[in-house]
Amino acid sequence: MEESNGNWAASLNLEPIWSPPPLGWLKINFDGSIHPNNIARLGCSIRYQDGGLIIAKGIRTHNRSINMTEVRSALLGITLAKDFANSALGLILEGDSAFAYATLNCILGGLQDGNVEEMLARTMMDCQRIMISLVDRRAYSAANYVANVSCISTFLWERGMPLTQALSFILSKDNMAM
Repeated sequence: MEESNGNWAASLNLEPIWSPPPLGWLKINFDGSIHPNNIARLGCSIRYQDGGLIIAKGIRTHNRSINMTEVRSALLGITLAKDFANSALGLILEGDSAFAYATLNCILGGLQDGNVEEMLARTMMDCQRIMISLVDRRAYSAANYVANVSCISTFLWERGMPLTQALSFILSKDNMAM
């Protein structure tokens, strides 16, 4: 299923594998989770069409709403992508939250405002084209891993840094499926 207005598009893809963005685009995978102590974990990864990791970040915060945690994870990814978005033809936002999917679509369609929504809208409008994709949880293992390892402190990986063994395994597995 796909919906579009020229500058943005939305799609539903429930394949359980990571798929690369089109040539020249960047893909932002995001994930959020809340644990019994009300510690929320936000995670995102940004990748090229060849599967190469550009940046990954995970942070912990206090939040009681899983829906807003997922939206904030998308915001984290969009914020990180700002430095790379100018050289990209477009951005694909991908996660498994139907609420985040609907919220991002409403923002792009101009149907909502509010603090988080305004920040998302401003950041997203800086990019030429945006696509939002709702996917199976298994299709974004890197973002899920980053969110989970941020339970103690912030996790940040940037180009040039060595990969953790787990993140290297996840990226290799994703690249083999391409």
